[in-house]
Amino acid sequence: MNAVDAVPRWRRAGLWALVVAVGVGALAAIAIATTPPGDAMEPEGVGPAGGAALVAVLEQNGVDVETATSVEDVTTALRERDDDTSVVIANTSNLGTAAAATLRRESREVDRIVVLSPSTAQLRALGADATALPVGAAIQVESRCDIGTVDEGDSLVGIDTRYEPGSVLTGAEVCFPLTLQAQDGDESGEGEHGAGLLQLPPTAEHPPMTIVGSTTGFANGAITDEDNAAIALRLMGASSRLVWYQPDVADLVDGAGADDGSLLPRWLMPTLALGSVALILLSVVRGRRLGRLVREPLPVVVRAVETTESRGRLYRRAQDRPRAAIVLRIATLDRLRARLGLRRGDSVETVARAISAATGRPVREVLDLVAGPHPTDDAALVRLAQDLSDLEEKAHRP
Repeated sequence: MNAVDAVPRWRRAGLWALVVAVGVGALAAIAIATTPPGDAMEPEGVGPAGGAALVAVLEQNGVDVETATSVEDVTTALRERDDDTSVVIANTSNLGTAAAATLRRESREVDRIVVLSPSTAQLRALGADATALPVGAAIQVESRCDIGTVDEGDSLVGIDTRYEPGSVLTGAEVCFPLTLQAQDGDESGEGEHGAGLLQLPPTAEHPPMTIVGSTTGFANGAITDEDNAAIALRLMGASSRLVWYQPDVADLVDGAGADDGSLLPRWLMPTLALGSVALILLSVVRGRRLGRLVREPLPVVVRAVETTESRGRLYRRAQDRPRAAIVLRIATLDRLRARLGLRRGDSVETVARAISAATGRPVREVLDLVAGPHPTDDAALVRLAQDLSDLEEKAHRP
């Protein structure tokens, strides 16, 4: 009897349970530390929550859009050239107060900062005297102001946060006010309860700043609703250069996120890293005792077309037309990138221009196909699939 066989079974079972627990912890850490490409306002995201449509419109209007995923990238971009430059913080969910304070110090000379749905702590770190209050649901509000970036009567869909300027703040311009009607229906009982947009004048702490209580309103799924596109273009397209700041989870370090609290305890990540190393070493040591892999034939052969048809039936049963449209568009873009000799990392706008050159179709028409609104019924989904197939057939490398 060798040493391995002499180990009691209950001890071996406990060892494997420990291995499984450490492995699950390591996978959870990787999942937490990884920012999925479909995050809100991802500049290359073509899904409903992405911002590729807005980026494409800005670039069509002559704005040079530069993407930064960390506050260090923003600092480098601003130090290279900060004249005629604006900054937009498109997704504040990963913006820590330390990163916001660094951005405040480095962006005092820019033309404008646009912040989408920041919290009160993030506004304080940016040097803005304003308070954020949740609305509870994304609503549509009329502007009731004329401040250049917003016209009188503009309507914005997707406001989910309201803001109140500080008592000492002078010169703040308020748009998209939220009002409550008195219970007796008397209009004189209406009172303002914050606003969906604040435009703050420059101070010693920050340059001109626009605070917008909406992230979803400028995403692909809602950018064409009401006056959302016009408002976004005026806010972010006033300068010839726009630094699009999409904070990564690393920018939460030493600061608070959207909920003003620490995301994880400091000891968790080192512990998970040590556990992962232990798991790898244990796998190497124990893996040699499992024996060689044995090949076994599959009991049945499943054709690829059956898998595709089954997935299509699942989408149809769930009435998930947006997801089906996203799958069709992403697959078409991937194939056309390969056919036209483009890189996988090229933006949707770049791919659309290449397709336009290869097919002779206008760039706007191509963008509507590969990053436009989602179909609302089965007939529209079928037309989209046929149009994408026709586009792919007619695209040849120039």
